[in-house]
Amino acid sequence: MWWIRILFTVLVISTLVLGLLGWQTGQPRYWRWLKMVWRGGFVVILLLLLFFFLSRLARI
Repeated sequence: MWWIRILFTVLVISTLVLGLLGWQTGQPRYWRWLKMVWRGGFVVILLLLLFFFLSRLARI
């Protein structure tokens, strides 16, 4: 499950970078980008987990 670790690492690093940029500059666009990154990451994680479990069920 190495892909979950990579995706989680990308989400954490992008959260830190965009959060710091939004906090330091005070511009709302970084917060919008952060919401998009989290929403997209959440959807990707759900789709990958669904695919993983369906492939496990197909093997049984």
